Amino acid sequence: MTSQPTEVRIPKPGDAITEAEVTEFYVADGESATEGDPLYSIATDKVEMDIEAPASGTVSWKAEVGNTYDVGELIAVIS
Repeated sequence: MTSQPTEVRIPKPGDAITEAEVTEFYVADGESATEGDPLYSIATDKVEMDIEAPASGTVSWKAEVGNTYDVGELIAVIS
C-alpha cells in the first residue's frame, strides 16, 4: 500500500497572523519523522511554537530556517 505524500504548511496560530518565520528544523531533510513528534518551530511577533509532524515518513523540506513564509505556504512534504 502506497500512501499519498502529506503536505506540511505554515499553520495559522492566531487571527491577526499572516506569516511566520521558520526558526528550527527538528528533523533533517531526508530523515524520518514520526507523527506527533516535533517537526519544526515557528516564530511570529506574538508567539513561538513547535509544530508536530502531521504524519510519519521521510521529510523533504521546501523551506529554509530563518526565512519567513505566509500562512498556508507549503514548507515540506512527508512521504
